[in-house]
Amino acid sequence: MGAQIRPTQNRAKIASCGQSMAKYLQRISLRPYSDTEMWTGWELEGVEGEVEGLVLADAMPPEEIARLGVAEFQKIPREYVDLADFRPRG
Repeated sequence: MGAQIRPTQNRAKIASCGQSMAKYLQRISLRPYSDTEMWTGWELEGVEGEVEGLVLADAMPPEEIARLGVAEFQKIPREYVDLADFRPRG
């Protein structure tokens, strides 16, 4: 197994211009229905840097992303990005 993957604190910024985009991973719990957790991939348009609750995947090797079960990244257009939506809920 590779290094443990942990979400980071929020150091992201919404890019004011250009077409910046970053790829992120998010661990999702299926509780209370199951003890299973899964990973999903997001491609956030207009976002750069670390986002609280997400793992920045831009520099991760494709093999590590595949090992987590992520086959594709869902693109979220800039107008729908609200970084607060990704914060862990307690």
